[in-house]
Amino acid sequence: MNFSRVLCFTNSRENSHRLFLLVQAFGGVTVAEFSSRFGPGRRKTVLKQFEQGKIQLLISTDATARGIDVQGVQLVVNYDAPQYLRTYVHRVGRTARAGNTGQAFTLLLKVQERRFLQMLAEAGAPELERHDVPSKLLQPLVPQYEEALAQLERAVKVRAHAEAAVVTAHGGRGWAPGVPTTEGEPLPVLLQEERRQKAA
Repeated sequence: MNFSRVLCFTNSRENSHRLFLLVQAFGGVTVAEFSSRFGPGRRKTVLKQFEQGKIQLLISTDATARGIDVQGVQLVVNYDAPQYLRTYVHRVGRTARAGNTGQAFTLLLKVQERRFLQMLAEAGAPELERHDVPSKLLQPLVPQYEEALAQLERAVKVRAHAEAAVVTAHGGRGWAPGVPTTEGEPLPVLLQEERRQKAA
């Protein structure tokens, strides 16, 4: 990736987390998740690393990104199409600040395209340039993508298993004093915990 600061938006914290895991498994880019899964201290650290260029791709939810002002965002990617014009404006406004240039891409399925373009046209937005990605360019990436998907599936199963174990261990409650929950806890920590438990 030739960009040093890419901000990618999703419509939910679950989508952010899964996309983060998928990109991490795919490799080739330094990626971090920026969502309400983490406390303010962790989010501040991640944001600072992103500003310093230590993180190339920051995957965020709309709610978490409100009010953040990061200089030098070169590219905004709308992984999930925004539902409302104000959301779109908020997202793409994170690039091209202070007289700098920037780009924004919105990934759309064919069934989403008409509604999205209509929303922008009704707001008087200038016409956007369309970029179709030829399948022949993506074909060489399919094996790596399939392996990343398999890793994501395994990680999701481990998370679901860990969450079920917490609920079962505490009489149907998802939390008990002194017992860490999976809510807000990064999945790699869960995977490490899972390995330690099996080794014990």
